[in-house]
Amino acid sequence: MKLLIACNDYPYPADHGGRVDMWGRIQVLREMGCTVDLIVCTAQTPGDEELAEMKRYARRILACPRRTRPADLLGGLPLQVLSRRSLAEAEIGEAYDAVLLEGDYVYPVLHNPTLRYGEALLRVHNDERAYFRALAGSTKRPLHKLYYWSESYKFGRLARRLLQETDGWLFISSKEEAAFRARYPERRSVFLPPPVARGRFAPAPLTAARVVFIGSLFMPNNREAIDWYLRRVHPQLIADPEYRFVIAGNSRGQGLGWLQAYDLSRVELHDSPPSLDAIYRSGYLFVNPMRHGAGVKLKTIEAIQHGLPVVSTSIGCEGTGLADGKQIRIADTADGFAAAVRELLGDRRAALGLLAAAQAYIREHYDHRRVLERALGMQPGAAAAHGPQSERQVQPGQAAQAVPR
Repeated sequence: MKLLIACNDYPYPADHGGRVDMWGRIQVLREMGCTVDLIVCTAQTPGDEELAEMKRYARRILACPRRTRPADLLGGLPLQVLSRRSLAEAEIGEAYDAVLLEGDYVYPVLHNPTLRYGEALLRVHNDERAYFRALAGSTKRPLHKLYYWSESYKFGRLARRLLQETDGWLFISSKEEAAFRARYPERRSVFLPPPVARGRFAPAPLTAARVVFIGSLFMPNNREAIDWYLRRVHPQLIADPEYRFVIAGNSRGQGLGWLQAYDLSRVELHDSPPSLDAIYRSGYLFVNPMRHGAGVKLKTIEAIQHGLPVVSTSIGCEGTGLADGKQIRIADTADGFAAAVRELLGDRRAALGLLAAAQAYIREHYDHRRVLERALGMQPGAAAAHGPQSERQVQPGQAAQAVPR
């Protein structure tokens, strides 16, 4: 089977949730015997080593520039989509069994006149309408709030177009897939959990009393989560002389100056570390205190894979299938959150039991390859039998449409 994957960012290095999901899927598809080409639209440029690693899995990588114009703010499509219109202008010039859209942002690729494909599949990383609405609730800046509300409305309109122009939706969130299936029972959809390598489960380090948060530190909803934890939860825990709160993640060059407004005693900061492995190994448990968001919070799944039991808000584990008291601890009040952290820090056996149950659940329910084979209409091990002869062309004129505004 020959696939074109359209990405709104380079999938490697897999240093945040979206990249983890994309990169793991590319690896699984290659293991299945699929031929994978990538078309990427982003303002970032990978280094030579990163590009070489991606070429181990992708036969071809097409890079498209991301361009933003002030007038796009007034366009009918979200700015995040219009800034990637170059996906519709690239010289692809090949036919594929399927094109996989890694999120709504890369919608313009469906209007590329040089692309032929059998079917179009959408990977739903987030309910973008709900996600931008949540970002509007996270920010305190009026202009940012207005922008996020505008994008939320436009993503709602775009979703209706995607329903007409795609053949199947692959949801990262079980909750969002169930809601979609109830609303559109005639549409093809499947819950495709984030990729989990079966041999990649680390033992619990349980190092001292180190509580870890890892996430994209430029995102308003992650900053809001850290703000809530530092103001409401952290002060309740510092009586323990061994307790430390570790914050790490990619700031995209914005730095961590915004954290200087807080009391950072017992806080350890890591701005855009080259690797997160050592930070996970230094931890005892992971916290995900998110207050707003949509989709699956991959940081929760990643932490469990790396051997850390998790305390989360309801939002922080939404769509994962993990249950409070069985595989994870859930608390939505500051007092309840602090109590759950304190209890696990003081009870190593309970922490180990929670982690073992969480890792067992993910092993059983997060079989990425099995779901991909079903979603692509393949029998196990049959990927190599597919090829250009199985492709169909789009209807005349469909691919040549201009990207709607």
